Amino acid sequence: MKMNNYFTNDSYNIRPTYTESGIKLETTLPPKTDYERHVYELLDLAYEIEEAKRPGYTQDSCDVLANFKKAAEMTGTTDLQAWSVYFYKHVAAILSYAKDPNIPQAEDLDGRFADAINYLKLGFHMIKQKEEEEEVTNQQKLPF
Repeated sequence: MKMNNYFTNDSYNIRPTYTESGIKLETTLPPKTDYERHVYELLDLAYEIEEAKRPGYTQDSCDVLANFKKAAEMTGTTDLQAWSVYFYKHVAAILSYAKDPNIPQAEDLDGRFADAINYLKLGFHMIKQKEEEEEVTNQQKLPF
């Protein structure tokens, strides 16, 4: 069952936000261009995929990077190298489509684009997290 995050009619969008006290509905004006509509569609799909896949990838861990850490440990690589393999799989499929749209794909193209966005977010988070950890480590080494 496909769940939409944006419910659109001719005059406005309603986006539900789930909180501890219930559902809060945020209303915004509709996209003004086809581009904006397509971006909203892609971001909604990325969110749906992220929410659907996260439990399997995190294995009940609150760490969204758990899957990459486990893959890195099993293969003797770094977390970022493991992430890059997963990310590349989606980029390679998109590039394959660009070269020849008639080649059969294992997953639909919309999902590949949406997952590429999700992997970019995870990679960005991974790098920022490592930078913050290094900053804390460096501050602990200061002599004063």
